[in-house]
Amino acid sequence: MTTIEDLAARIDELEERVDALENDNEQLEDTVEAQAQTIASQREALTQYETRAEDLEAKLDAASDHRKHLQQRLYAVESEDTPTDEFNTRRSPLQQLIRLPSQALSKLTANQERARFIAKDIREYATNVPAGFALDSSTIRTVLHAKEGRTPHTQTVTRVMDFLDDLGKEGVKIVKRRGTKRVIFTEHAVSELAATTTSTGGSGITDVVMGWR
Repeated sequence: MTTIEDLAARIDELEERVDALENDNEQLEDTVEAQAQTIASQREALTQYETRAEDLEAKLDAASDHRKHLQQRLYAVESEDTPTDEFNTRRSPLQQLIRLPSQALSKLTANQERARFIAKDIREYATNVPAGFALDSSTIRTVLHAKEGRTPHTQTVTRVMDFLDDLGKEGVKIVKRRGTKRVIFTEHAVSELAATTTSTGGSGITDVVMGWR
């Protein structure tokens, strides 16, 4: 027969077990909280590392672009006395960029090559608008992502848009409406780009650079 003393002892034992479980639970909560803080700190550090890596990559791209620009300028200066194709000089630098033969492509910067890639199939990417054809930054980002398998930096998209604008001359301009930048191509410019084919020789990087200066 269970006595009051037995019940009291049993209750004391259960209370001790509850106290132990509560203590274990508090320790577990402290551990989980500490781990959560560690994970948050590591996630923040990882984000910082990723941002730094992107910045360094962008600076590397800019340095590479600058080096190739200097090489292109030097080559253009050294080739100033070389006769150029009169028919080719009537084309916009963007058309000449499309016509570059394969052996000349290595002289392009990464962003010039990206601009060339887009200009070659401009009708496929641009949207028809009253002013001609429009290509916004989001579309350029999507096209380059499909081309290279990764999302390009904002600076890269901006540089590509600038190249399209600079090399397209009067047939291309950049406008900004409602916070979105767009490259606008005239109907005539798009028709000329669509009719331009890659050259098998004769045209060189000098023509593009000379027309761009």
